Amino acid sequence: MMEHNVLDVVRSCFSKDASILLSKTFGVEEEKVTQALRQTIPLAVHSLLELGKQNGSTDVVGHLAREAAAAGLPENTEVLHTTDWAARCSALMHEALGPAYGMTLHCLSAATGIRPVENTTILGYTLAFALGALGNYANQRQLTDFELLHWVQAQEGEILQAVPAYSRVPATQQVVKQAPLALDTLPDTRPVGQPLELAAQSAVISRRGFAAQAPFGKAMQDKPQHLLHWQLAGLLAVAIGLGYVIGHDDSEPPITKAEAESPASTVALISPAEPPVTPPAPAATTSTAPATALAPGRYDPTTDTFIYDTGPPTTLQLAGGTTLRTGANSTESQLYRFLSNPAMQVDSVNRTKGWINCDRIYFEPSQAILTEGSGEQLRNIASILRAFPTARIKFGGYTDSTGNPLKNFQLSESRAKAAMLALSSIGIDINRIESKGYGGKFFLTTNTTPEGRAMNRRVSLRVIKK
Repeated sequence: MMEHNVLDVVRSCFSKDASILLSKTFGVEEEKVTQALRQTIPLAVHSLLELGKQNGSTDVVGHLAREAAAAGLPENTEVLHTTDWAARCSALMHEALGPAYGMTLHCLSAATGIRPVENTTILGYTLAFALGALGNYANQRQLTDFELLHWVQAQEGEILQAVPAYSRVPATQQVVKQAPLALDTLPDTRPVGQPLELAAQSAVISRRGFAAQAPFGKAMQDKPQHLLHWQLAGLLAVAIGLGYVIGHDDSEPPITKAEAESPASTVALISPAEPPVTPPAPAATTSTAPATALAPGRYDPTTDTFIYDTGPPTTLQLAGGTTLRTGANSTESQLYRFLSNPAMQVDSVNRTKGWINCDRIYFEPSQAILTEGSGEQLRNIASILRAFPTARIKFGGYTDSTGNPLKNFQLSESRAKAAMLALSSIGIDINRIESKGYGGKFFLTTNTTPEGRAMNRRVSLRVIKK
């Protein structure tokens, strides 16, 4: 039973016919379907794993899997058009992901361009195929429902590592010990620290429904309960893909303050987190390039990012008596000062003015996916915008000058858009946010050094209406 890998079993069921079906259903090229499946397959399998743990319901997964196989899945792809299996599985994923569901779809759309069609999603189709594949596997090997679930659980660590970064649950929820099933010792799960929010604020694993997931490669030790309503809420929000760069308008020169990419993994953006605290200023032990004259901080060669020093801690007084703890020189402080000072007005003629570099919005390498650590800043920006309800902002995305210019432009567009979607997903009216990518057009400093390139990969924001 253990000689097979559960993800490989599920992946093998996606035949050419399945790819064609998904391509036609969602109106995208097969290449995008393939790209999406790399993300949705681990997510669907993990959702089944957590569902099986809920309240010790060891027969749920087996029952669903055998029912799907009996319906003809995954071989008979027409089943998804002639029955309600696609809609059923989309609803199951919605129930499993709970408040994180919408954010997950946003992240998938940003990364692959695949959007829901009527009441079905690529997540639902993936789950339907996965259930059929597992049902056939169990029938062929005469596995009981309990044995099938245990086989999946025994590979939990590998499944978690394959789950897309933006789907990693925040660790803000409290983890409660849960007794393992009666077979051998199940993989441990340990909540990862809470300070990651948005894909960056809480990368902890709360298994209250869908065990919060730890960062790549980390095994987990404690097992939360209530697996069905996985509160992946925090994880997707962060998930959202952002652009390497930030923004000016076309024809705008580089902005005056750079921002960095974070070495962190992703977390969730949606779920509430502890009051934001300015991260400690990194020790200036690594090399600094001439680019550092633009802003204090250090280059981290391990993660190929420039980490900014946001200054001494300060407290911003927002409307309604709420406060925001951040750095005196941080993006948040600059945005707040601009919005709260009547003397500072938007320059409607010179659109090169007023750009603020985001100093803690980071991305997975070459992707429009937020890393752990980006969530905090996006949540803080959202809090400030709530305090100034008439304000509107624009995100700009930038890359360094290496690689293919067209791909750099597309990446910068996706990342700027991801930042916009991230704010929208946590309650900021989408009509108050704009986004645009500029590729490698407006660099802050030299692209000839690793430090300079790290600073040029950024996202910026500009107030376009107070």
